[in-house]
Amino acid sequence: TLLGLCIGVAFLLLSLRNIDVHAVLENLYTIKPFPAVMVVVAGLLFMLIKSLRWSVILNPVTHVDFSALHSAVYIGTAANLIIVHSGEVLRSALIGRNSRIAASAVLASVGVERIFDFMVVIVLFGVLLITNEKLPDYVAAAGFVAIFMVVAGLIAIVSLLVPSKTRRSIRLMVIRYFPEKLSVMIRSQLKRSLVGFSTLGSPSLVIKVFFLSILQWSCIIFAIWLCAYSATVTMAIAVWILMVIGLTLPSSPAQLGTTQLAFTLGLSIAINEVQIPFAASVVYTCCVNIPYMIIGAFYWLRLSKFRRETQKTESN
Repeated sequence: TLLGLCIGVAFLLLSLRNIDVHAVLENLYTIKPFPAVMVVVAGLLFMLIKSLRWSVILNPVTHVDFSALHSAVYIGTAANLIIVHSGEVLRSALIGRNSRIAASAVLASVGVERIFDFMVVIVLFGVLLITNEKLPDYVAAAGFVAIFMVVAGLIAIVSLLVPSKTRRSIRLMVIRYFPEKLSVMIRSQLKRSLVGFSTLGSPSLVIKVFFLSILQWSCIIFAIWLCAYSATVTMAIAVWILMVIGLTLPSSPAQLGTTQLAFTLGLSIAINEVQIPFAASVVYTCCVNIPYMIIGAFYWLRLSKFRRETQKTESN
C-alpha cells in the first residue's frame, strides 16, 4: 500500500504538469447529467458481465449462485481500490467458503481471468496498430508488456498442468526449503488449484469466455469515451490499455494517479491541451471507481451482518 501511494503520487504529479486548475474546473462544470449517468451504467454493466464470465470459468469446477459471485466481485473490486491486489484473494476466499471447494482452485480461476484480460489487450492493441501507424512509444510498450504477460501466464499454467522438469523442480524446491507441514500444505494447495484451470480444456468455453471478456471491457472503453467527450474510440482504447498495464503495478486507493496519468497520456494522441484529459479522469474516478467502493462496502456490511445473525442463531 505504501509503495502504491508513492507510485500514485508520482503518477499524479506527472499528470498535473502544466495543468490549469481553473480550466479543469470549467471543463467539469460543462458535464451534462445524462453522459455522467451513462458512465455509471457502463461501469455497473461491466461488473455484471464480469460476474457472468467468472461463473462460466467456474462452471466446470462447481456451481455457485450468481448473486454470490456478483457480490463477491464487488467486494473484491472495492478491496482492490483500497489495498491493491487484495481483492482477488478476498473474493476467492469468499466463494471458496460458500461453495466448499479449495480457495486456491477459485484463485486459479481468477488467474484464468487475467490471461483473458491481457488477450483482449493484445487484440485491441492490434486494432491500434492497424488504425494508427504512428503510435506513441508508451502505448506500444504497454501493448508489448501485455503480450509478455499472456505468454508468461500461459507458460506458467502449462508448467503446472503438464508434468515437466519445471513442475518437478518447483516441487523439490518446496520440499527442500520449507518446513515439512508448510511444504505439505503448499503442495496440497497447488494440486487443488489445478482444478481452477479446467475451463482452458474446453474450446467452446474458451471462445465463450473470450467473447465475454471483449464485451465486458468494451463497457469500460465506452465509459472512458463518454468521460472525454472529444475523444475518439481509438484514444479511449489507448487510455484503457495504459490503465490495465499501469494497474499491474501497486496503485494508490481509488487508483488515483494511475487513472489520471493513463487519461493524460492516452488522450494526448489527438488532444493537445491537458485540462480535458485530466477532467475526464476525475469524471471516471467519480462515476466508476467510487461507486464500486460504495457498492462493495454495502455488500461487505450485508455479508458481515448475515454471518453475525447466523452465528447468533447457531449459538442459540
